[in-house]
Amino acid sequence: MKKLILLLVVVFTFSNTMAQMTWMTAYKVDPLKMKDAKSAISNKTKKYNSKVDGELIYTYEIVAGDRANYLVRSGFAQSMAQFDSYGSQGLDYWMENVAPLMNNVGGTEYFSHASDASFDDAEPGTNKIWKVLHYNVKRNSGPDFWKFRTRVAKAAEKVGDLSLHVWAGSLGGPNGHVMVGYGNPDMSGIDNESETWPKVIEAYKEIFGEDSFDIDQEAFNNSLEMWGNFSEVWRWLPDLSSPAVSVN
Repeated sequence: MKKLILLLVVVFTFSNTMAQMTWMTAYKVDPLKMKDAKSAISNKTKKYNSKVDGELIYTYEIVAGDRANYLVRSGFAQSMAQFDSYGSQGLDYWMENVAPLMNNVGGTEYFSHASDASFDDAEPGTNKIWKVLHYNVKRNSGPDFWKFRTRVAKAAEKVGDLSLHVWAGSLGGPNGHVMVGYGNPDMSGIDNESETWPKVIEAYKEIFGEDSFDIDQEAFNNSLEMWGNFSEVWRWLPDLSSPAVSVN
């Protein structure tokens, strides 16, 4: 119980407003079984996760990073209690028909959505490519980390036409784990970052002062541990996912 309380304290120290929860599980799949695994996930999704008002689970394929070719499954809910409210039929089907085709790597980690550090004005389902940054925040450096992330979100809102979501790890993963995802319709969005993000930096300076970005970015960099920070590219697989919805 003491460990659980400590983890919750860390989460709320790191973040401001948390509106939505997600769990994430990564799977390593034998290349020879990938086609069958995707087909099995698709069948399970159509049978148990195809309604907007039902249990929402999404599937991504990691296409860049040390975990390239892994599949990631992510379930969404408004609370931990809502996760617990779903029946076991879908899980039973998964264990019998899907689980034998892949290996769970690293267990399951729960995250809370940091809405104050996020901004997204795209239509749900528009973005298929996500650049995902994993950060390892020092235990006592949450304020500097979140000051920068929330200000980036405000600058992104001023620029517009951007998708930015931040998730703070709560249970099941390393303390201080935060994921930042930048969404794009396709890979060209990553190609165009050199045009898009200077606009965000300029907006940041306009809102918070000419020297604010450099000062805040330095404090942000110093808020991170020297290890545990890395980047990936994820591709959303709509045919293996629930209907797209907005994340608040």
